[in-house]
Amino acid sequence: MSMSVTPLQDAFWLACEQMLLDHTYPMDLDTALVSWGYSIGPCEAQDLMGLDVVLTARSGSTPAPVLARMVAEGRLGKVNNLGFFCYSDDGGKVADPLVDDLIREEANFASRKRDELKGAAIVAKLHDLVGPVLRSDPKGAAAQLHITPFKVDTI
Repeated sequence: MSMSVTPLQDAFWLACEQMLLDHTYPMDLDTALVSWGYSIGPCEAQDLMGLDVVLTARSGSTPAPVLARMVAEGRLGKVNNLGFFCYSDDGGKVADPLVDDLIREEANFASRKRDELKGAAIVAKLHDLVGPVLRSDPKGAAAQLHITPFKVDTI
């Protein structure tokens, strides 16, 4: 089965990478979004698709330093149990402090000043960044980003 990244997913995941560089870490991002109404967080979704697949789909668009570095370091996602998260053979996931360090390093390399956010503030900031794109295709957002359909109307 061939998986591909849609333009809506790409725009959303680029906004999520901006959030990682500026405001949060994978576990906090995914937890906040799942608590809000997504059935799966964006970092886990990318791990499931394959970080190399996501990166390849992004060729020609905005650079993604965190994703590019993760793939270069062999973090391909669930396929090798190492992506944004570490996965056990039984499917469990845990935060990886090495990824948090990588994110801080890439933010520093890019001279970005981090302003860490938690919980609902993460959701609000992400929706500020990508809300217009999600509202332009609410059915696509619900299906492709795993958002509870009635919640799309509140973005």
